[in-house]
Amino acid sequence: MGDHTTQRIMELQSQLRIRLAELGFAGPPATSVVHHLAEVAALAQDLADHSLPLFLELSSAHKESLAGVVAHLKYDLDEIKDSIQDMEPDLTELLKFLRRDS
Repeated sequence: MGDHTTQRIMELQSQLRIRLAELGFAGPPATSVVHHLAEVAALAQDLADHSLPLFLELSSAHKESLAGVVAHLKYDLDEIKDSIQDMEPDLTELLKFLRRDS
């Protein structure tokens, strides 16, 4: 994960903490949502903005470079998948919390 992605995760976490606090959603489920949702969003943005365009633009003659890009894509996708799985129960709690208040 690059410095830009890490910085974006930190920014998103701050914004998410504020938003969840405004909603009154707190505790370990909120912490999990903040951490994992920020990570998913930042990694997905990095994938869309950098990794995927690089894969699409590299010449097919550069197979070793393409393999490196694909390995990076797979790593990011695995990280996104893991974060989604880790966050899922807490995101469900947030959904229940919001529906309960409506």
